[in-house]
Amino acid sequence: MRRALAALTFRGKALIAVGLGLSCGAALSGQRDVLRIAVLLLALPLVSVWLASRTHFRLGAERSVTPTHVPVGSTAQATLTVTNLARRRTSTLLLREQVDPHLGPSIDRVLEHVEGGGSRSTTFPLEASQRGRYDVGPLSVTAVDPFGLVRLTRAFRSTQSVLVVPRVYALDGAVDADQRGRGDRASSALSSGGDDDIIPRDYRPGDDLRRIHWRASAHSDELLVRREEQPWTRHATITIDLADDGIGGPRSPLEVALSMAASVNAHLLSRGWAVRVESLDGRCLVAQAEGAAGQARVLDALAMVQPVAGDDGPALRTGSDLSVLVIQSTRDAVRRVPLVHHRCLAFIVDVMAWGAPGLDAREALARTRAHGWHAATIGPSPESIASAWQAATDDAIMTGAR
Repeated sequence: MRRALAALTFRGKALIAVGLGLSCGAALSGQRDVLRIAVLLLALPLVSVWLASRTHFRLGAERSVTPTHVPVGSTAQATLTVTNLARRRTSTLLLREQVDPHLGPSIDRVLEHVEGGGSRSTTFPLEASQRGRYDVGPLSVTAVDPFGLVRLTRAFRSTQSVLVVPRVYALDGAVDADQRGRGDRASSALSSGGDDDIIPRDYRPGDDLRRIHWRASAHSDELLVRREEQPWTRHATITIDLADDGIGGPRSPLEVALSMAASVNAHLLSRGWAVRVESLDGRCLVAQAEGAAGQARVLDALAMVQPVAGDDGPALRTGSDLSVLVIQSTRDAVRRVPLVHHRCLAFIVDVMAWGAPGLDAREALARTRAHGWHAATIGPSPESIASAWQAATDDAIMTGAR
């Protein structure tokens, strides 16, 4: 009750002050009508305090955000549900949801009345403007009586995290592993041999009778079945240049590089590849990603990476069935591109298109291609990501045909 009295608005406090003044005047003058008015003025704020304290402090709140992984520049929908845990309906409720500035301004909503045991929901958008992890909440609910005499506020503690991830663009065109890679050797070994070349094993109860190797069984006088085909997974390594570009913002060279890496990762995973993601300075961001779960792991990692100061770092190594390099067109990054003799794709973010110092895009492209990479450049335009992928893979196909 003390907390409720402290929540009186200026109007409520003014009524009490006027009521006390009139009551003193009525006592001195003996005016009963004035005393009745004074009692009414004193009673009205007290009744409002009692009603507000009865309703407001028996509220529950739930929050949901869809999706919880939001691409940069996209909008998520947040739903806030307030439940009245009391039997009587509430007075007017003012909701204020704290939102991180990277997701937009804080949200204010008004709920007229919530019936006893009932609930009311409201939705609001969250604009993902910058990559990272941000909180939605906590929520504060203010109960206001019909006369505006009392405002009681309750603050909830719970928050919900929203992860803003690099935007993934759809890429068109497949890419094959190196013809000398272990994936193709395994594939050719499996495809070149017939059924007779597959080493059978003993029959076990429950084996499919259609897998019985009749010729081998006849030779050994025992039932033998064909071994199940060994799974073949192609492995790709995506290396990302995380050097601080000095520009910042959702469309900076670094963010475009991360978006390119995320798009390539999604494209390869959808085609059955296993992907390793690492940074140009030698750090492993994701050891191995496969399928939808791997896609989520990579996006989680890329959402939280921080730019690093440019340094020499260790020599870049290749060795997977496919190596993908995403670098900025700086002298340090281009200088570290190694000489390769198999299919490797390189995507060069043209930092000079943003006004940052670096190599001319044509020079960076020529140096990279001279080292055996199938390379393409990326500019500020979002469409350049898909175009760069198409150009690099087309170059790899044409080179393979020759």
